[in-house]
Amino acid sequence: MTTPDQRAAALRARLAKASLDAPRDSAELASISTQAMLRDAGYPLTEQRSQLDVRLHGRAVPGHDVPVRQATSILGTLQEAVSACGQAVAKKATAAGSIHSAILDATELRFSPALGFGSVVFHLGGASEQITGDEIPETTGTETLLDLVFRTLFKLIDVAQNDDPAKSSPVENLRLLGPRTAKHLNDLAKEVTDSEIDIDLAWRSRTESSRTTLGRRGALALRDAIERTREEVTIQRIRGTLSTVSTLVHPQLLADDGQRINLAVTPEAAAHLGAYYNRRVEVQVEQARNWNITTGRETYTYKLIRIDHLAGQADVADQQVIPDPHTS
Repeated sequence: MTTPDQRAAALRARLAKASLDAPRDSAELASISTQAMLRDAGYPLTEQRSQLDVRLHGRAVPGHDVPVRQATSILGTLQEAVSACGQAVAKKATAAGSIHSAILDATELRFSPALGFGSVVFHLGGASEQITGDEIPETTGTETLLDLVFRTLFKLIDVAQNDDPAKSSPVENLRLLGPRTAKHLNDLAKEVTDSEIDIDLAWRSRTESSRTTLGRRGALALRDAIERTREEVTIQRIRGTLSTVSTLVHPQLLADDGQRINLAVTPEAAAHLGAYYNRRVEVQVEQARNWNITTGRETYTYKLIRIDHLAGQADVADQQVIPDPHTS
């Protein structure tokens, strides 16, 4: 007579041979069994959805309950971060305006709660619809936008939770995801630090499964990284027409892409710009990008470093280097 342990070992061997993951808990096993029974009975079943398990635990969750305001705030903030990340992964605009409806549909999560000892677990189901290609052209028929989103977010959270400046930093990843995602991740990290509730996340799709945890340590590291991304200074070269020259207001460049750029210069430097008025020029500027973490918007300021006439305008001086008042 075989023992329960022997039967379990035999089942695990069969799963390994079939390249299948074993159920992680009794709830998942029950779900799989129910689906199989209904399928065998001939009932029509919807396509199995990907699932995110969100486990809330910590000092503020001593038993099988969590304050409603904190739970809904955490889940709502998580949903906003997922949709914003989905927009960034799909290479759509990420700073302002509404998120595309296809992105919202593809990243929408629906939940049903279940209890575990000393914690509260929410099972969030992903979209069951097939990817159309409007969400992200690179997505295949077996990988959804949510799969890409959680792979991205989990990697970012892992780096923050195990923050080691000598190895890696979440700063660069945050910049790639844009200010909207940074804002919602900052809100989520603030929920963790303020509520003393840690979040375990487990993502399970048709092709993969992964886990991560956002605790106080990771939340503080994430907020610090977001703070460091609030301003980024780079040197840029821009071509266009100098449409405004004045010692009272910022000179304005009408860039070739149609953007109007106000150039910060000293009054002394502005006095030398008359020769460039209404001429095609190339400017070298110090571009400062600032993110407003509250609104998720980004603004740019430009400090003029150098200005050059473009070819074909040799009747005017070839170039003007703007003196730095701090070094003169």
